Amino acid sequence: MLLTADQLKSKLETLAPGTRAEVTDLTGTQDHWQATIISPAFEGKMMIEQHRLVMKLMQADIDSGVVHALTIKTFAPSQLKA
Repeated sequence: MLLTADQLKSKLETLAPGTRAEVTDLTGTQDHWQATIISPAFEGKMMIEQHRLVMKLMQADIDSGVVHALTIKTFAPSQLKA
């Protein structure tokens, strides 16, 4: 089973209400992804903690091989405000 970009985006956006994600298939094989995630769940958390939240959400897909590689960039909404 492969994840489409829309499926991965939807899954990442379940992290918390108000989460937005942009995903890119890096190789065209639907198993190497890059994701930028903006979520209120990241407020007040260090980057490693933000990444752990995402990896916890995606762990079953990584363990099963559905997702082979996932490059992530995470931001709290407050980090994007000037």
